[in-house]
Amino acid sequence: MGKGALPSEVLHAVLDCMPVARLALRDFHDAPEALPIVFARVDEVLWSPVDGKPKGRAGDLGRLARLQRSPEVMLLLDHYADDWGDLWWIRLRATAKVVTGRDAGWSAAENALTRKYPQYREVPLFKDEPTLLRFDWRSVGWWGSDGLASMERWLGSYS
Repeated sequence: MGKGALPSEVLHAVLDCMPVARLALRDFHDAPEALPIVFARVDEVLWSPVDGKPKGRAGDLGRLARLQRSPEVMLLLDHYADDWGDLWWIRLRATAKVVTGRDAGWSAAENALTRKYPQYREVPLFKDEPTLLRFDWRSVGWWGSDGLASMERWLGSYS
């Protein structure tokens, strides 16, 4: 683990740049499951749409029922590099909520998602009834092979 708390400005910068996170949740038999998600940060909350991308089989959206049944989740963001001095990861323990209709943070979430992902100019932001996943994190774990410098170098590549 990283030494000390991850500075909020570094965490926010990574969350604002990172294109995908892995969502770890429980299936209906309490077995672990992981799915890649897109997301955007608004203040201290992450939002992920149930969007218009092709989902494959109809059962894929069963994740909504799994999240409602067991809302305690983990989000993992990580960076791999051939130079192992640049490796890092961030783990957020969070509570997930399936939000339909207009939540107080809805407009800000929509704006953040469309700014972060220009693909939403071509792909519908929502599939069927507008639905967002809200993630309120309560703890942050992190590690960098070179401490914070690993993440800061990665962030510098986005400048």
